Amino acid sequence: MKLKFIILFSLIFQVSIAQFVNIDVAAKIKTETIDDAVSITSTATNTTEVYKSLNYVFTVFRTDAQNNTSKNNQEGRFTLEANESKELSKISLNIDSTDKVILLLLIYEDDKIIAKDRIAFNEQIKKKPQKNEEESSDDGLELKGIVVEETKTKPGRDFYDFFYNSYTLNQINGNKVVGVYETLSFGRTTIIQVKIEDNVLHKFLSKPDLEYLEQMSKISIRKVYKYFKDLKKQKKDIFRY
Repeated sequence: MKLKFIILFSLIFQVSIAQFVNIDVAAKIKTETIDDAVSITSTATNTTEVYKSLNYVFTVFRTDAQNNTSKNNQEGRFTLEANESKELSKISLNIDSTDKVILLLLIYEDDKIIAKDRIAFNEQIKKKPQKNEEESSDDGLELKGIVVEETKTKPGRDFYDFFYNSYTLNQINGNKVVGVYETLSFGRTTIIQVKIEDNVLHKFLSKPDLEYLEQMSKISIRKVYKYFKDLKKQKKDIFRY
């Protein structure tokens, strides 16, 4: 029975890793300290013989000593020829010794994350997890509390602001990337989706109505909270048995 469980657990673990690990494209964040600033360059490399059309999102999360969090995004579409490396973005940051700064590079192909890299400055050392707790995300990179945005209209951005503020205030801090995506629908309407990996937790037609968008945000937050709560319960059940 124990042997069967170990084999089953290994298969589940390998499938989880495969969702994120992609050897075809490599994401890399490079840093260099120059005087009092840090120069940061994000790059992507195509290791195949096949042309790639991709998107990237490079995000800087900063949390100060008062626990105030800010987030800045750079994003865009790019292409890679076979075996080509390309610089995606370059910025310079002043990093205070009391500020926690996280750099996250995500690369998408057809709305799926296929490569990522993460660097943290002044990150607090986490307490050692208990035996029934998982120490990190499936691929060994800690991605707690990350929300990415791909919106196209003002209502989409307004919804994202409502959602992200609620996500932060409720301290959900999930260990999987939550995405807010907006796609074109019929006419001039758009559809907003809240997703975790390939799971669509909530989707709706956007409207230029702040009260409506705030209500949709509250519904989405409840579903995201429940998703992470159920996920945590499933992991505990696996360890129990």
